[in-house]
Amino acid sequence: MKKMSCILGGILLAGMLIAACASGAVSASGGRSGSGNFLSTVAWDAEYDVVVVGYGMSGAVTAIQAAESGAKVLLLEKAAQGQEGGNSRVAGNGMLYVDPEDRDGAIDYFKRIRGKYTTPEDDVIAAFTDMIISNRDWAKALGGNPVSMNRGIGEFRDIEGWDLMNAWSIDGIIWNAGTYKWLQSVIDEHSSSIDVWFSAPGKELIQDPQTKIIHGVLAEVDGKQYRIRAKNGVVLCTGGFENNQQMIQDFYQMPYAYSKGALYNTGDGIKMAWAVGADLWHMGNIAGPDLNAIDKRIGRSYGYAIQGQNPMRAMSTQFTLNSAIFVGPDGTRFVDESVMPGHGFINYHGMKLRMPVPLPAYCVFDSAAFNIPIYDAWSDDKSKELAEGIIIQANTLDELARKLGLPAGSLASTVAQYNQFCAGGNDIHFGRNKDHLVPLSSTGPYYAFEVAPTFTNTQGGPRRDAQGRIVGINGEPIPHLYSAGELGSIWGDIYQGAGNLAECFAFGRISGTNAAAVKNDVFQDSVLRGKTPVNFKYIKTTPSYTTGPNEYIGVGSGIGGELIVKVTLDGTRIGSIQMLKINESVGISDKAVERIPAAIIRSQSTTVDVVTGATTTSRAIMAAVEDALSKAR
Repeated sequence: MKKMSCILGGILLAGMLIAACASGAVSASGGRSGSGNFLSTVAWDAEYDVVVVGYGMSGAVTAIQAAESGAKVLLLEKAAQGQEGGNSRVAGNGMLYVDPEDRDGAIDYFKRIRGKYTTPEDDVIAAFTDMIISNRDWAKALGGNPVSMNRGIGEFRDIEGWDLMNAWSIDGIIWNAGTYKWLQSVIDEHSSSIDVWFSAPGKELIQDPQTKIIHGVLAEVDGKQYRIRAKNGVVLCTGGFENNQQMIQDFYQMPYAYSKGALYNTGDGIKMAWAVGADLWHMGNIAGPDLNAIDKRIGRSYGYAIQGQNPMRAMSTQFTLNSAIFVGPDGTRFVDESVMPGHGFINYHGMKLRMPVPLPAYCVFDSAAFNIPIYDAWSDDKSKELAEGIIIQANTLDELARKLGLPAGSLASTVAQYNQFCAGGNDIHFGRNKDHLVPLSSTGPYYAFEVAPTFTNTQGGPRRDAQGRIVGINGEPIPHLYSAGELGSIWGDIYQGAGNLAECFAFGRISGTNAAAVKNDVFQDSVLRGKTPVNFKYIKTTPSYTTGPNEYIGVGSGIGGELIVKVTLDGTRIGSIQMLKINESVGISDKAVERIPAAIIRSQSTTVDVVTGATTTSRAIMAAVEDALSKAR
């Protein structure tokens, strides 16, 4: 496998190794002369060159790049094995790129969407742009096969330069976690230089109070804490805070909101960096909101969106293009239901503004819309949702208003006004597209369900410079501390789609290189003093399952990783299919797990119709069954 240093040599900015050239003699105590005996005061349990906290896409790229730069790396992951990946596992997996000849135009575009804000600075934009130009070459050098997909994907077509934005993925497919799963395979190939600990969250950064150097991480495994030294750098890749309701309130001024994807992003890295003096930026910038019903079992939305138009059903089920409206706590409409916000932004009197959401809010619709799919995870006839009280039914609008706690007469008045707009072909309040001005019935029954703001991810966190270093409140980089990905993302206001995952690659490469650089302001010899280091390294193994006569094991690849089935043959026919291992998304994959095996048995074929909304899981089950059958032939 090629080393990445040859690729990065001509790309990374001069000054990336500043931290490695700190002046002053180094003492055996671990800092500059006279800085104190800090290293020797810590009871270290393990030691690596680089410690990366968070095993999403940014953590994977960072660990790979650090290892390719010659470092011994520890990758800490909060989630259990099979649940890792954060937003990277459930994201579209499209990666933003621009052609080399469009570099200057792309930089101008990124400056335009920065608008009147002062960050990210010009050198950060330039570093990001140079990396997204070369990310595909980096993937190719590691044995990947990046495939260009869509060109001109800028979602704000009124901003000059949108048509320079393009996307790629590792296999040319989106919504299949393909790029992330490929990175995991590269991590496995680097097992001699990268240790992965699952169920091992980083809790605190270990900092010398005098020099401010970050020397390591306090991690927790099975309720016990371990001090892990990082000789040359710690890189925080823990994502955002979309699953932390208190931080949503504190930084976004919203009483509640929910995630569309990851469940473990609770702002851990933000708190760790803040505790050692990091400055924060972009804390109010969140990719959203989109209004969705919430699956109370797991505290996240049932889908990506139901509002507006989008050619990809995975993005929006387009339910509100029918006889359906959104209303707030006063029973009135507050938004154009025919438009899907661009990562939360709507046009507002000549500027891009995040869609305002009064809470609580409801989606109200009639019996005609009731027969149209809302979420693929819901029952086909919606009987389950009615029985569980997720959908509220009433014979009249006044009765529905009472059940929802809305002002008396408000819904009837709102629907009457909206139906007048439909009759005239002009929504004078919000400009709903006349092709989707579908009136609600004048007779019941009527239905409603509560909707809440949902976010793809948050962008805020510790401030990052062009070298991937985390900057302190004094404006100076905190020694040996770096970041990548959505933790302190560069996107300060308007966000360009596919830009977060591209940033995972871009700053994962930058920070991985710089964190791995040998520093001369610390003692490089081991501080373990002969002590055996602790190690909870995950070693990939093939599960062993017992099989009887005519039973065969098959493996497929789903969103959550390996999907394993046991197929029992009745002569030459498929008699039964048993799911042995599945790490798919709760709720979203349920229908596929229920229906695909039954469809295969019924048709005696591994090619059946996929379950909409669970395409990757559907295909993974088919592939696993086919793998099992191949062993019987």
